[in-house]
Amino acid sequence: MIKLVTFGETMVQYNARYVGGYREEGEYLEDCAGAESNVAVDLGRLGVPGMEITWVSRLGDDAPGDLILTELTGRIRVFASKYVGQHTGISYLNHYKDGEHVKTYHRKDSAASRLTFQEVKPHLEESDLLHLTGITPALSETCRETVFDALRYAVSSNLPVSLDLNFRPQLWKAPEARSVFDEMLEFSSILKLGYDEAETVWAKGWSPAEYARYFQSMNGGLVVLTLGSGGALACDGKDVISHSGFSVEVLDPVGAGDAFVAGLLGGIFRRMRPETFLDLASDARRPVLEEALRIANVCGALTCTRRGDTAAMPTVQEVDEFLASNRTDSTAG
Repeated sequence: MIKLVTFGETMVQYNARYVGGYREEGEYLEDCAGAESNVAVDLGRLGVPGMEITWVSRLGDDAPGDLILTELTGRIRVFASKYVGQHTGISYLNHYKDGEHVKTYHRKDSAASRLTFQEVKPHLEESDLLHLTGITPALSETCRETVFDALRYAVSSNLPVSLDLNFRPQLWKAPEARSVFDEMLEFSSILKLGYDEAETVWAKGWSPAEYARYFQSMNGGLVVLTLGSGGALACDGKDVISHSGFSVEVLDPVGAGDAFVAGLLGGIFRRMRPETFLDLASDARRPVLEEALRIANVCGALTCTRRGDTAAMPTVQEVDEFLASNRTDSTAG
């Protein structure tokens, strides 16, 4: 059995079914929206045999908290107590004719922003992978301390860490994020970020391959850089392997990055355990990584064709069917 643990804030997201700005009378799709729980639920939909997935958080004693518990319980292992007098975060997602989408958050001082390491630690003790994002340390000083306590625990326990940076400009400015990210990524075994994020936060004007090699020199593990509709590339210190991605008609791109991460991890874990994958020599790791990149790009692409965060993630059957009819080769650089 592979045990993955993740923690962070999940909000109720109101995803507009219409085009334009917020309207009180507008019709919305209610969904759970949290980068960490998205990855957890998305991984569950991929049906990796013998995988146990745990999400840890806090919720307010309110209707959004009830909805999140209802939606997530039974799909993953949920450890998220409700707290009287605290609130659950919510967000609104609106879409515009030019393809732009705008998120509006109501999450300040939420219950999840008070999550402590002592609530997370018991779940790490027998886990095989810790998955984190760069969103959680932006929520509060308490959450930042929790993240770094967890990272230090992981290193001292030889627990691999998967990290998706997920820069959110609504939460903090690029210079502050860069300082925290530079420290976080050194703890990571598998690092994923977007090329647009790299340019926004680090602004070095480099090519994707240059960024990938730079970050890999910092974490000494695997770095995966997504390129939007251009696919993704991965660097393990020896090779840079790229996958061109898949062309689809985009309806709603929100949640695609989380689906990509779930596809990447699921593609690896249906072949082997995380520590086995990370211990492989580069040549032996390559075919596993190529297949995982293909699966990740399928998950990200198909999620863009549907509305919702976790609601849009494809099943393992849909992924396999798509792959069977859309084979794309990876290349090394």
